[in-house]
This record gives sequence, structure tokens and C-alpha cells, in this order.
Amino acid sequence: MLTRRRRQFLDKIKKIYQETGKPVHYIAVAEALKVSKWTAYDVLLELEKEGFLERQYIVNSNEKTPGRSMVMFVPSPLAASLEGSGGNTSSFVLDWQQARARLLDALANLLPREAGQVAGELLQEMPGKTNPVITSAYTLTILLVYLKSLGERALQVVRSALDKASRPEAGLFLATGTGLGLAVNMLPQNPLAGQLAGYLNRLQEHIENLTGREHKLLLDFLHEALERVV
Repeated sequence: MLTRRRRQFLDKIKKIYQETGKPVHYIAVAEALKVSKWTAYDVLLELEKEGFLERQYIVNSNEKTPGRSMVMFVPSPLAASLEGSGGNTSSFVLDWQQARARLLDALANLLPREAGQVAGELLQEMPGKTNPVITSAYTLTILLVYLKSLGERALQVVRSALDKASRPEAGLFLATGTGLGLAVNMLPQNPLAGQLAGYLNRLQEHIENLTGREHKLLLDFLHEALERVV
């Protein structure tokens, strides 16, 4: 949850990032807000966990510790979506956080024999989702659930496709294209695969209309979802 305190830290790191154009070290945030570096680091980790920050490792050029990597942070596409929302979290951010938590939880410790039940539950929830980013995340999650039922090799096919993509949009197209082919092959064995194929077709239409920030948000989610399900 983006509390007032976390929002204060997020706004500060966004400001520093906009002024410098470089990843931000937690000590810079600590000094700007006059808190301890450990407090700043803990809050930034919480913001990272909720998807508002992305971590980067930058090689330290300091003479005392040459070559040592430092943990730095940059605002995520989700953080950018807060712009213009004033002191309150936008409706999309709240909806996205809830959907993201629900979907990642569905993938955690998923067993292949549970795939059909979990996919069916998520498909039932889909009609109530209207935001294209959230609908797309649901579709990607259902795809991973189906692939889990086929075995680890099917999941690795999607991961390999993502590794070859040069842009977030291309990665999403590769993942959905791969999934669509697998879903079509599954139709004789699983009637729900037909619903998945329909949603994957719609997802490809959504991808064409989403912004670059939304592509990045979805691709980051897909990478995290793959880590949960593998």
C-alpha cells in the first residue's frame, strides 16, 4: 500500500531522478529527507516490492571501493502513472496493486494438477476487469498457468522468447504469439484453452494500443510472474 510516508519517499526519488537523469542511491534520498540511510533503504525496498521502483546495479568508481557494485533505484512505469494524482493514489494504481498481488499469489507454489482449476477461476474473474493493462496481466497469468500444466519446458520457451526481445512491446508479442500457438494445440484436450486463445488474440490488440510505459509495466510483471511459476 502506498502510504503517505512511502509517497513522500517516492516523490523525492522521482524528483532527484528527474533532475539528474541517473539512478538514485538511497543515501541521496536519506540526505534529502533528513533520515538515516537504513530507514531510506528499507522504505525504498518496500516501494520496489510494490512495483514503484526498479533496482539497478551500478559499478562504483570511488577510489576506496573501485569496481564494487552499488544498489541504485529508478522510478518504474507504475510510479510514472501517479503523476497528476495529487496526494492520493490513482484508482488505477490501487486496482493494479490488487490485481498484481492476486495474480502472483495464484502462481506461487502452483502444482501442474491444479492448473485447470486455477485457470478456470481466473477466467471467471476476467469479465469484471475493464482496464486493458489489468486484463492483459490476467491473460498473461492464465497463459503461464496453462504452460505450467505442460511442464517446465513450455515455460522456458516463453522465457527464451522474452530474452530475444529488444523492446518491451516485442517481448509481449513474442510471449503471446508463443502462447497462442500452444493454446491452439491444446484445444482438443482442454475446452478452456479456447477461451485463452480468444483472450490472447485480444491481448495482441491491446498491446498495439498501450503506451510504452504500459508495455514496460506488463513486461516487468511477466518476468516476475515467470519467477513465481517456474
